[in-house]
Amino acid sequence: MNKAGLYFAYILIYTSPIQAGFILWQLWIVLTSDYTFFGLSTKEFLVDNLKLLHDWVYSWFWNALLDFFYQFPALVMTTLKLVVNTWLGYWLLAKYK
Repeated sequence: MNKAGLYFAYILIYTSPIQAGFILWQLWIVLTSDYTFFGLSTKEFLVDNLKLLHDWVYSWFWNALLDFFYQFPALVMTTLKLVVNTWLGYWLLAKYK
């Protein structure tokens, strides 16, 4: 169990730069288009930029649940995800090391 927790912690920490890249990408879209900070929803971002990922996720998960979570602003949700994942990764790393 220690190894699994340690691997999970490293995955959470190592994916933080990827999430930061998504935040910069979304910020670039907001600054260079008609979207506002709270106007670009996660669903709009995925449909406009990552259609293949959007279709794949909708084929696997419950659509009503995805519609609920994807209605929120993309920048806010991605920032919250980055903060929580990084904090959880460092917390797990300290716990299992």
